Amino acid sequence: MKMLLPTRILLVALGFFCFVIAACAWERKQYSVTEVVSRADLIVVGKINPGSIVFVPHDPKNGGASWEHHVELQISEVLKGQALSNSMIVSIHYGLDPDNGRNRIDVPWSAGTSTNEAIELLDTGNTKTASSPVAGDIQTNHIWLLHSETNSANHDSDWIGIYDPEDIQSMTNKDELLRYLK
Repeated sequence: MKMLLPTRILLVALGFFCFVIAACAWERKQYSVTEVVSRADLIVVGKINPGSIVFVPHDPKNGGASWEHHVELQISEVLKGQALSNSMIVSIHYGLDPDNGRNRIDVPWSAGTSTNEAIELLDTGNTKTASSPVAGDIQTNHIWLLHSETNSANHDSDWIGIYDPEDIQSMTNKDELLRYLK
């Protein structure tokens, strides 16, 4: 009987641990094409300047182990809204992380990724699934559906940028997106 007690304690602890992990998990909401097009303040075709990626940790004193990335977006075409320049700094908000195939870029860019490596965006904000790519190499043209929103829960900046996987689209989706703009 003495041997069963440590086993029971271990099982109870394990069950509690699994409950806590499951309780912290959240599933990312999916948005329709109509929603992402209508909420976008600016829709552009563009690619990032790979040397411009800046990892921006949020203030831990205000509750958080969260971050975002700021990047220079080189714009080749405007589909909705007005861009004042052919490049602008935008935010890749918490839950979407640039990845060079070797590691997420959670450190300053100088940690070493050459510009000939593909940089994809991973959806790291959906803890119910493994981090998965949401866009091909963002050093090539994609459609960026840019908007700003206030999210004090994870201390994001209010910079214009992308927040959800649907906010960046492959060029193959351009005709479909243009239909929703009419």
